[in-house]
Amino acid sequence: MSLPLVIRTKSVNLAIARYLPSDRNTYRTVTAYHLKAELESPQEEESSYARPAPSPSLMDSKKALFPARFFFVLSGALVTCGMLSFFIDHAVSGQLAAPPHEFRFIEGDLKKLVALSEVFGHGTGVIMVVLAVFALDLANRWKVGLLLGTAFGAGLMANVAKFFGIARYRPHAFDFSLSIWDSFYQWFPFLGWLSQEELRQSALQSFPSGHSATAAGLCVGLCFLYPHARWYFLLVAALACFQRVAFRMHFPSDVFLGAALGMATATILLTYGRLPELVAWAESKIRKTKATG
Repeated sequence: MSLPLVIRTKSVNLAIARYLPSDRNTYRTVTAYHLKAELESPQEEESSYARPAPSPSLMDSKKALFPARFFFVLSGALVTCGMLSFFIDHAVSGQLAAPPHEFRFIEGDLKKLVALSEVFGHGTGVIMVVLAVFALDLANRWKVGLLLGTAFGAGLMANVAKFFGIARYRPHAFDFSLSIWDSFYQWFPFLGWLSQEELRQSALQSFPSGHSATAAGLCVGLCFLYPHARWYFLLVAALACFQRVAFRMHFPSDVFLGAALGMATATILLTYGRLPELVAWAESKIRKTKATG
């Protein structure tokens, strides 16, 4: 024990002694206990004031409270809705594709709300949400990697499904005088990706919806960090999915199946993947660097 620490300890003991003049035995016991604690871990006591150590159990507690079963069940329900939607794709999207070629069933601010909801499933919108969390929530600012991983991981899975699955016309590029099954252009687009120019066009990248997958993945990540606002995030994700149908960018089945894929991917990343552990490890390294730098 260094000399300044001994002097400080003695002064504290003298201050305590003023309030315990009648019970010297209690005073000696308390004093001996504190002296022993300081002798055993003086460096740990001093370092605790040097930097705020992150709680390693915080991420584990969030993971334990995360309702993974709820999102898996919801993903299954979305898959069922997507399969059934094949039978209404032609009627719904055909009605929206009729002149004047815009969503005319709602107007005013409600229509603007639906239109602006697209940003929740867009890459730029995801970045803006992540920056808002980083700037406003100091306790979770270094956990924004969860949002990036779930949102972009879900969107990446949708793009992989487009590339290796089936090419499909978007509603705005489809001839509704044909059967809805004619909207599917070609299986395994990657086989003709370089030789067929039309496969690289956006008009044949309808199935599944990448925006819907990204919105669902971001929703799951936000629900992991802020479970008390789960229903709000689900509502915003639903609006983003609805926008894709309303503005003739996707068929209903594209949206349902894209959202199911994105939600399942994000849930797997948070429960069975190593994403929370990786983010916690990165957070500890960042905090340690900031404290020693």
